[in-house]
Amino acid sequence: MKDVTILTTNTCPYCKMAKDFLIQNKIHFIEKDVNVDPQARHEMTSRNITGVPTFLIGNDVVVGLDKMKILELVDHRLVKCPNCNTTIRVPTNEGRISARCPKCKSNLNV
Repeated sequence: MKDVTILTTNTCPYCKMAKDFLIQNKIHFIEKDVNVDPQARHEMTSRNITGVPTFLIGNDVVVGLDKMKILELVDHRLVKCPNCNTTIRVPTNEGRISARCPKCKSNLNV
């Protein structure tokens, strides 16, 4: 499954909207604030990215909150185990699948 990283700043209102969008769509992500994370800032400059929010989805880059493009590129969603409430990342492009909760070992059909 593709990793999703969002490059943000804490003063950007669109970054807050972007994070809310990811949460609402049950997408696992890592946030990196380019104002405090030198590695994230280097990632932006090395790719000639000049705006936030920026989404790094696998090898793809999406600058700005292009919801349709993000949903097209992301290949997973988060589900909660009904027994222990653990959050599990599952693929979306494989139809119905069976997953096992790493905490309580319950089988989930999603």
